[in-house]
Amino acid sequence: MNDSISSKGSSRGAGPWPGSNDERSVRVWFKTRISNGVEEEERNPVVGLCLEVVSRMGKGERLMNNYRFPESQIDQLAVMADRVAKGEPVQYVIGTAHFDGSDFKVDASVLIPRPETEELVFSLVEKLKTFEANGCVLDLGTGSGCIALAIKKRLPEWKVFASDFSQGAIDVAQENAKSIDAEVNFECSDVLQKRPFGPTCFDAVVSNPPYIPEQEKMNMEHRVADCEPMSALFVPNNAPLLFYKRIIALCEGGMLNPGGWLAFECHTRFATDVMDLFRGSNTRWDQISLIKDLQGKPRHVFARIDLT
Repeated sequence: MNDSISSKGSSRGAGPWPGSNDERSVRVWFKTRISNGVEEEERNPVVGLCLEVVSRMGKGERLMNNYRFPESQIDQLAVMADRVAKGEPVQYVIGTAHFDGSDFKVDASVLIPRPETEELVFSLVEKLKTFEANGCVLDLGTGSGCIALAIKKRLPEWKVFASDFSQGAIDVAQENAKSIDAEVNFECSDVLQKRPFGPTCFDAVVSNPPYIPEQEKMNMEHRVADCEPMSALFVPNNAPLLFYKRIIALCEGGMLNPGGWLAFECHTRFATDVMDLFRGSNTRWDQISLIKDLQGKPRHVFARIDLT
């Protein structure tokens, strides 16, 4: 059994079973079993991913070797298919998600990394490369650690710190740091209650905080709203900028060094409101910018605290 697959996959599967154990039969069978939980256009990628994880081979290699799935793997696929069919994200089922060239462990205690968050990392790293000396970065609400670890991989000489209020998330992030051999300092703390890492000051702070108003849950996909951690997704309806205001206040209070960057991922409806927080502040923020994601949606806000 693939070690990355969630422990739920250790239970026995149930029929119906494929008519044969060849590639085509197993592929058609698995696709049929997940049809209730996955939209049509997403089924083939999900099938391919699950078959690759279980067989530990790509489709091409299996076809070249006329691969036959053994009974144990078909049993494992049946369990996985049932979980996917019930709406559980495939990343939780296989236990990993891909982000910026690495596979990260994920479970229900952390958000599944998204492509738009990769864009946040890319943009911030390009700004930090212009610094004359290596510095310190803080990732707030680190979850799986994907942002902090991707930055560390791209800027290995920088010191990277990361915090999350969930000990379960910190445990996952620490496992991911170990698996990709990256040194990041982790802390379990609630940014709404205390300043992370005490008096330590940073040259950049980055965060993808909770930003979805609770009232939007009813319109969201089941596999997001009911499977991913609510505390990492939702904020009160009357306080959509709760975390942004708190993090900006901490940065203005000395957590961010003069000339340092603050980078946010935002709800597309509130990105301009986040920009207005910087513009309306008594602290001088420069180079305030809004970056659209690859879908053309306003997603990331950057600002640099004044050097003086």
